[in-house]
Amino acid sequence: MSDSIVILPARKYDESSILDVMRPWNMHHVPSPEMEELDLSRFFVALSDGKVIGAAGYKILTPTTGKTTLLGVLPGYGKQGVGKRLHHARCQAMYKLGIRKVTTNSDLPSTIRWYQQHFGYKTVGTLKKVSSFGSPDIDHWTTMEMDLEAYRNVATEKF
Repeated sequence: MSDSIVILPARKYDESSILDVMRPWNMHHVPSPEMEELDLSRFFVALSDGKVIGAAGYKILTPTTGKTTLLGVLPGYGKQGVGKRLHHARCQAMYKLGIRKVTTNSDLPSTIRWYQQHFGYKTVGTLKKVSSFGSPDIDHWTTMEMDLEAYRNVATEKF
């Protein structure tokens, strides 16, 4: 089924659909202390039959360091590789901009494992949450970093 799912750069009119994708994961409070405005020029969407079913964003911190912002896939579309494809697309975009180290934060243990197992992220610390964002039962973010050059060398889809 994921073959019929297309990953594209976000369009100007995708913002409300992106927030709808994030709603089931309590990541739709934008802007908030945890998440500033969405920069749609740094977002990708996953489309199935023209419907936004997933989204992922990033931002540039320094000339060589980037950070993921949001990543979500609607319930019912999980376990099809959509999240992996979205993350790969944003990694590819960051690499083309000169980014070589990527930072991400997550609160869910399953998501932390997912980033570590599929992309080689390493845990580097934690941050206390400053608002209700993500899982309400967890009071901190786990911060992870990935060597984008190392990931590029082992990625199944090259860039």
